[in-house]
Amino acid sequence: MGSDHTKHGERVGETNGGRTNSSGTSGGRVNRRSFLAAAGTGTAVALAGCSGGGGDTVRIGGMYLLSGLAQALGTSSENAARAAVDDINENGGINGQDVEITIRDHGSQPAQTIRSLVQEDNSDVLIGITSSGVGLATAPTIESLGVPFIATDIGTPYLTEFDTEAYGNYYESDDGKAALKPNIFRSTANTSHMTYGIAKFIADNYGAMRVANMGPDYAYGEQCWEYFKAYSEGLGVDHEYVASEFPSLGASDMTPQINSVLSNDPDLVFTSFWAGDATTFISQAAEQGLFDEVEDVFDTIGADPTVFSALGDTTPEGIHMSGWYWPTAYDNEYNQAFLDKYESMYSDEPVPSIPGFTGGQTWGAVQTYKQVIESVGSLNSDDIVSELEGFTFEEDPRGPVTYDADSHQAQAPVTLGTTSFDVDVPYDGAGLADIQKYTITRDESLELLDGSGLGPGM
Repeated sequence: MGSDHTKHGERVGETNGGRTNSSGTSGGRVNRRSFLAAAGTGTAVALAGCSGGGGDTVRIGGMYLLSGLAQALGTSSENAARAAVDDINENGGINGQDVEITIRDHGSQPAQTIRSLVQEDNSDVLIGITSSGVGLATAPTIESLGVPFIATDIGTPYLTEFDTEAYGNYYESDDGKAALKPNIFRSTANTSHMTYGIAKFIADNYGAMRVANMGPDYAYGEQCWEYFKAYSEGLGVDHEYVASEFPSLGASDMTPQINSVLSNDPDLVFTSFWAGDATTFISQAAEQGLFDEVEDVFDTIGADPTVFSALGDTTPEGIHMSGWYWPTAYDNEYNQAFLDKYESMYSDEPVPSIPGFTGGQTWGAVQTYKQVIESVGSLNSDDIVSELEGFTFEEDPRGPVTYDADSHQAQAPVTLGTTSFDVDVPYDGAGLADIQKYTITRDESLELLDGSGLGPGM
């Protein structure tokens, strides 16, 4: 979820062979054929999962945060993935083969975990990861393994930014912001897209305001704030930025930062908290009277049933919270099928029996693999990657989703709604009402971000 918070040297240290370059580039884009040729020279054990080494079984490997700060979100993603696998197996599997899924916690050595999923568990394809920092750190390892990977929970735009000429290679420069690897795709919207939706709503409904920021003290929080300001400027809105506070990730006490924001008398507060941090911020901000003092509060990816359930009746009504997916935002048969399957499997679990904000895209990623593998008729990584480039999955819960051929970013909407206790949710707490969905193209993003040095990642 959160973006990179390690140094470049530490990222490189997570890989097998030190620094990874993007030698197969053309106009900033990674060249898939060069990558696949290079991957073909790797060890036999590294490619065991790519050739369908599982025999009569299609094997999916996944890695999520299943402990600590984001445990609830990682578990929600795991649940959605297992629900998709169960649905596929009930309907004949993939090319008549049963599907098995192995999901592991990030652990202390996530790159090693990824390798194990391929080399020991013979995973044919991969999904994950809850942390953008871990995603960026393990991307060179994923590239070296050659297995198709769909990121379902990663926010940083860098992961799907391909133009190294314009934004610099993330793995070769401390200023680099382009980190696309040829076998990595993303099924969810990214931070660039999320912050655009909030900036656009504010531009259309409020205009120029006194805006303060609060977010977690690492690169994800900083990225959200920078992209929000860049999009606001691109939209022609001249906000006055009056304060910016970054409590530490997982902070138990945010009251000093909340009071600092209040002392600067903002009209709006922009935040980038998620999971436990979103719960801490909202509960303590309510105690400090922040929601009574400002006109509105906006949060990027805090709109999740686990957050609202934990807060109970503490959530103030009428503030704006966004996410990659909200269960009632999409009225179509494929979303309903997902919700029905999820409820049937998890209604007795001690978590909300509706999927979290990572659910739709995780279910969609697994179901996309089914269609792609059946389309190419094999588990060959080359064929799967080729088919995924530009592939449109019509049966996604969010509506038809296309994986851009250049960036590998899914063209999917983001949701933004207001908190309300008048919506029907299967837990004690608020839900989202008045939901709006935002989309944006790469060309539109490039125009709005012009001069900021920030890449769209789409």
